[in-house]
Amino acid sequence: MNENKVKTYSIFAVISGLLLSIIFSWIGAHAIFSGSNLEVPGNFFYPIISILLSFLLSCSIGLYYDESSKIGGIFLVFFLIPLIISYAYLRVLNPDLFLFGLLAGAVISGYYVINHHHEILAKYTKYTLKIFTGLIMLILFYNFFYYLPTISIEGLLSAYYIDKFSFISYILNIIIVSGIYFWLMNNIIGIDASEVFVFGPHRSGKTYFMLGMYNQFVNFFEGYHNEVIFCGLQEEEKSVRLETYLGQLEKKEPIKSNVRDMVGIYTFIGKKWGFKSIDFTILDYAGEWVHDLISKIDPEIYKGLILKLSGNLNMAQNTIASNIGTMEFLESIKKNNRDVIPAIIEDIVLCFIYSRLVRAGKIILLVDGDAIAKNDGQSRDELTRLFGYYSRIMQFLGKKKQYAFVITKTDKIIPIEEIGENSLQAKKVEEDIFTNLRTITTFKAIEGIAGSIPIHFFTVSVNAMKQRDEGIIQIFPWRIGEVAKFEF
Repeated sequence: MNENKVKTYSIFAVISGLLLSIIFSWIGAHAIFSGSNLEVPGNFFYPIISILLSFLLSCSIGLYYDESSKIGGIFLVFFLIPLIISYAYLRVLNPDLFLFGLLAGAVISGYYVINHHHEILAKYTKYTLKIFTGLIMLILFYNFFYYLPTISIEGLLSAYYIDKFSFISYILNIIIVSGIYFWLMNNIIGIDASEVFVFGPHRSGKTYFMLGMYNQFVNFFEGYHNEVIFCGLQEEEKSVRLETYLGQLEKKEPIKSNVRDMVGIYTFIGKKWGFKSIDFTILDYAGEWVHDLISKIDPEIYKGLILKLSGNLNMAQNTIASNIGTMEFLESIKKNNRDVIPAIIEDIVLCFIYSRLVRAGKIILLVDGDAIAKNDGQSRDELTRLFGYYSRIMQFLGKKKQYAFVITKTDKIIPIEEIGENSLQAKKVEEDIFTNLRTITTFKAIEGIAGSIPIHFFTVSVNAMKQRDEGIIQIFPWRIGEVAKFEF
């Protein structure tokens, strides 16, 4: 949704990073690092600065792979490169220590990028930035006050009139370092991209989307799954297991509607390049036990539900709050409290969803393509309310997440059986549907949020070969792989 903005911000980050670095390096660096008055602190600080600069450079390259910190990473790379060149020219850098910091940063950055723990990389980068900024500011202020004839108003005026260039360079460098520091601390965010949570309203195509995504995980990402299913009748539980769904497709049978009183929670674990990468969770439900879930996702409601569950399960609130988002805990509730499950299932599901939304770094929000295809008063009303709910969830969760809107059942909106999923025509279909949705006020409002939060938009189909009125009896994914790229 914000590709053009990202390109614009990236260009601005490159230009501003280079410009500020050149100003900082060549106007002030010589006066700061070549003064004889800095002989003692220089000998002590220069080795540390060598390590910090190279470590920051490696980490800033790693930040590029996290969309929430990409602009900050680009800026930092192009600010550091001229700075490193100027410090090397002034013989501030120790080559051996610089290389050590570069390698250490590359190892740490590479590890956390591959494992999608960008939030940890961002934390290390911020710590290093604090230390580096502190040292530079210490040297700046030390040299500035040493440069003054006396520490007084008269001393400041005297220093200004004696050497205006040096005086202004100190002040300008202090402003530049302070401004860059505070800007980077707000723009290096880092998300835990190792967990992806999918949420969508009733009838939004969750079941088929789940099967299409499972197909991707198994075929491309060494995937396997785990599931916890709550059913009113235990004997019906097997009918909504993943293997049952897949068996129906193998027999070329459409998947039956979800049974009454059913909530299924499915987790896929996938790897890329042999590393543990993604924990993908989707919740599927019939609707009889849970009503208008999306409007009930609220921190105050969550607190009340935890209190209520504490009484029903005879368990401490802290224990429930700490574990309600895990599959193991849900399995234990199901095993040990089967008699009370019907009375508390909606509370459990709401708490699980809330916990996962807060915990996951990437959130996929499903939108029913059938409603878009109908484009009548009722369907537009449903979509208007849906995007309004999604907008409130995004504002609550904040910018330490990445969001993706996924339009399901694209085949119902437009015939796509002859459109290649990676073709320019497929991209055009996506752009046309996006443009159409912009006529819905609450969706257009989300574009405002996209100015500060990474938001993606995908259109998918589980079987691009079927005709509009046929049921899905085989999996022929269309652009599901694009969503998988977002996840990984």
